[in-house]
Amino acid sequence: MKIGKLTNEDLRLLVLEHLPKPGSTVVSGPSVGLDCAAVRFGDGQVVISTDPITGAAKDIGWLAIHISCNDIAASGIRPSALLLAIIAPPQASREDIVQVIDQAAAAANQIGVSIIGGHTEVSDAVSRFVLTTTALGFTYGNRIIQASGGQAGDTLVMTKTAGLEGTAILAADQSQRLCGQLSDSELAAAGDLIRQISVVEEGSCGGNLGVHAMHDATEGGILGACWELAEASVLGCVIDPGLIPVHPLTARICSILNLDPLRLIASGSLIIATPHPDLLKSELAKRGISGTAIGRLTAEPARLLSFLGKYDELTPPGPDELYKIN
Repeated sequence: MKIGKLTNEDLRLLVLEHLPKPGSTVVSGPSVGLDCAAVRFGDGQVVISTDPITGAAKDIGWLAIHISCNDIAASGIRPSALLLAIIAPPQASREDIVQVIDQAAAAANQIGVSIIGGHTEVSDAVSRFVLTTTALGFTYGNRIIQASGGQAGDTLVMTKTAGLEGTAILAADQSQRLCGQLSDSELAAAGDLIRQISVVEEGSCGGNLGVHAMHDATEGGILGACWELAEASVLGCVIDPGLIPVHPLTARICSILNLDPLRLIASGSLIIATPHPDLLKSELAKRGISGTAIGRLTAEPARLLSFLGKYDELTPPGPDELYKIN
C-alpha cells in the first residue's frame, strides 16, 4: 500500500465498516473528515483526539503535542490534558529521549495543557522515533463545533498560510538539497514556521463566534482539508486556489522539490465555515492571526476548483506531498 494516510475510500472499506456500533454515551464517533470523538458524561462531554507523528525527524516532540491539541481546538474547545506514547529506535540515546520530552514539555507549556501519562519504550519495530498523542478537552452542554456542521452558502476561511508544517519539516530534513538554493537565514526562517503550528487561538475564536464548522489542515494540505470538510458536511464546495496564501519560502521550497504547496501537510492552518466571514477575519486579526476567504460550501454536490473563470475537479486527498520526497 502507499505510504501516508489511507484514502477516504480505504478508510471506509478497511476500517470504518469493521468497527462495532458506538455505545449510547458516544455523541460523535469515527467518520471521514472528523478528527475528534465526543463522549457524554453527566451534564458535559469529553472531546478526544489521537494522532501519530511519523513524517518528521526534527521537533517531533513539539509537533506531537500541537497536532492532537489542534484537533480539540477545531471543536471550539481548549484542550485540557494529553497522553503521550513514545517508541524510540534502538539507536536512540538517552539524550535523544530527553530532547523529545523537553520539546513536548515546551509545547504543552505554551498551550497550557497537562501531560498526564502515556508510555515510553525502545523497539526495533521502528527505525526512528514514533510519537502518538491523545488529547482531551471538556465542555458542558451540547455545543461542539465539528467539520460536519457546514451549511450551504458558508464562506470557507483559512488561517495563516499553506503548508506551514511541511515547510518546516522540509527545511530541516532536506537541508542538504536546499542549502545551495536557499541561504542559511532562509532555511532557519523556514524552520521557524513550526512556531506557528498551533490553532488553539483561532479555534477558540471560532468557538466564541459560533461558526458552523472547523477542520485543521494536516496531511493532504489546504485542498485536502477543504474536501474533507465538505465531505463531512455532505456538501459540495468551490475553492479558488489563487486566493490561498502561500508563504514565499514555502513556494520556493516546493518549487525546488517539485511539490504542490496546496497539498502539503498544513498543520497551523484552520479551515472555518462561517456565514459571517468579515466578522471572523476581524476577530482573528485582533489576535494577530490572518484569515483569508478561499471559497464556499454549496448545496450542489460537486467539489470544484475555480481559477480565472474555469473549473476543475477538487479531488479527494491522497498521500501527502511530503511522501513524494525520495
